[in-house]
Amino acid sequence: MQVGAGRGHTLILQLQRGGLDELLSNRGRAPGKIELHTKTKGRAVGSRNSTVLNAVEAVFEPLARLLIEHGVSSPEAENLLRAVCVHQAAKIESAGRKKPNVSRIALVTGVDRGEVARILNARPAAGSTLDTHRHRANRVLAGWHSDRAFISNGVPLVLPIKSAERKHPSFWALARRYAPGVYPGLILSELCRVGAAERLADGCVRVRMRHYKAQTFSDKSLNEMGSRARDLLQTMLRNATEASWPRVCRVVETISIDSRFLPLIRKMLADRSYALLAGVQEELRSSRWKRTNPASPRVRIGLTVFSHEESPGEGELHELTEIGHSPHTRPSKSRRHAKPRNAT
Repeated sequence: MQVGAGRGHTLILQLQRGGLDELLSNRGRAPGKIELHTKTKGRAVGSRNSTVLNAVEAVFEPLARLLIEHGVSSPEAENLLRAVCVHQAAKIESAGRKKPNVSRIALVTGVDRGEVARILNARPAAGSTLDTHRHRANRVLAGWHSDRAFISNGVPLVLPIKSAERKHPSFWALARRYAPGVYPGLILSELCRVGAAERLADGCVRVRMRHYKAQTFSDKSLNEMGSRARDLLQTMLRNATEASWPRVCRVVETISIDSRFLPLIRKMLADRSYALLAGVQEELRSSRWKRTNPASPRVRIGLTVFSHEESPGEGELHELTEIGHSPHTRPSKSRRHAKPRNAT
């Protein structure tokens, strides 16, 4: 269960099932869909690409904040996105039992053929990014932990901020070596701000972290964030392209709440969500759903509930003015009793 707190209020129920490959391999348009009306900025209204880019931009906004707060540079993120697009295009081709065609993948992704071939030989991962694209603060921290000029017996030195002798190790020398073109004082201030470095009373600086990060997130919370966001997007994309058995993705909201009542409303949403999920969990654990045939494929299925809030002005670029629910979001009576595809 995920109950988030921010500032507006929406309760979203999401039922996810199956994989993104099945979704992307069927490109037919569904007769019904959830429609988001957004304000465009600098793009031609009515263009299909414009609509897609507006939707992607809305998704990128919180991702950009996550990247910035964890010291991931834009080139690092771009390299990862390029690799993910190439691998996804290859998966779509493989779904038709075809061997991925490098030239076709290059055509549909806009990535050079040589780069496509290189990417397909490796998993998409941030670790494959060239060191020159790393966040400058992370380059400084990496040098502080690995450069023999700034360590002693494998331990990073406590450095004076500046040194009169050019060959003597100092933070200024470290920053100029690993982040040339950036004022060392700016890097020092940023590292101290996020707790990656500490100014000492004697005027020296001590390193405290190996990696730049402005917020404290556990690996578990970061993994869950990615998993939940992926599930929601897969659900919405599948509903938009295939309506034979839509997944649950419904929204209830209001825009006229007095902020004084937010604590009570948050508690109400949390209590009702917990009660709902507790009942669903008991149903899903029932023995009647268990596989009796070992040859039958397993399917992951679940329900996610979360709330979101936003104050006027925060989402001005992508202001949500209306959410239309397709009549197909809920199966018809005749379809409710039909056995869904890939059911176990």
